[in-house]
Amino acid sequence: MQQTIAVVLSVGKDRVQEFEAGFREHELPVWQDLLDRKVLVRASLSPLEITTRGVEGAQQYMVVAVFATEEGHHEHDNHPGFEAWNRIADQYQVAGALAFGGDTILSVGD
Repeated sequence: MQQTIAVVLSVGKDRVQEFEAGFREHELPVWQDLLDRKVLVRASLSPLEITTRGVEGAQQYMVVAVFATEEGHHEHDNHPGFEAWNRIADQYQVAGALAFGGDTILSVGD
């Protein structure tokens, strides 16, 4: 069964460009590796324009990843590229991340 994970990150507004560039440089290759191996079904990074839990001085981002199985989520989190990026990304955040996830029971589209 597929598993969907959503994470909301709160990045300092003065660090947005660095964060986005770092995401492209470090996390995007991890996603591509997992996609190529059919571990990852799809993933996205979106700056939030709507939030009920805004953080002062932050641009929030939603990261959504859909994995082919629950094991894919663990494979992502243990990927050396993600582990390195996760340590780097912490420096951009001005509040704790929010994480949500579970088995995908219904979806439409690609």
